Amino acid sequence: MFSIEDIRANYKRFPDTKIENIARNESKGLRKEVLTVLKDEITRRQLNLSLISWVDAKTKSFEGLERKNLIQKIQYQHCPKCFEKTKLLGFETHTVKSFLIGTSSSRDEQILCASCGKTAKLNAIAITFFTGWWSGKGFLLTPFTIVKDALNFLFIDKISDRILNAFVDDRTGSFRRYGTDDSVLSRLIKWKNNSDDNSTY
Repeated sequence: MFSIEDIRANYKRFPDTKIENIARNESKGLRKEVLTVLKDEITRRQLNLSLISWVDAKTKSFEGLERKNLIQKIQYQHCPKCFEKTKLLGFETHTVKSFLIGTSSSRDEQILCASCGKTAKLNAIAITFFTGWWSGKGFLLTPFTIVKDALNFLFIDKISDRILNAFVDDRTGSFRRYGTDDSVLSRLIKWKNNSDDNSTY
């Protein structure tokens, strides 16, 4: 592990764009003493001081009752798909699509009501069933993916808890800076649902 002196020396060598990127996108996983180095470097370079506010917001995680209340508030937003105000859950879907010369597989997470989430899972299974077999790799992946998504119906609550907790962790900075009003929660849920696409080829 690098000493703080080594880290401070490294940060001094980084260009401004690297420091800004660390502040915006990587600060959450840094140790407290490294965060101090980062904030010192932002100040020394006279970069936008809002970066320090962002680092502070992003690294002040939600714990205990505060986390529980936030997750409950997320769960009782309008469903972003059907717009019904009912309990929302985190759903995970997998799809495999094959072509003669290649295969694409994707894993998506969405926050939806139970009805829309189950429909999304069934649609993903159907897409995989009809389009997944048409390459060597797809022929191997397709049955595994179908069985995995089907079995996941037995663990909806457990998977939902994981996805919702990860959502809170990933968006901590946004919640701290912009609050947890319904409009903010709704916008961040829609953004998550539209942006999550972990495809591999």
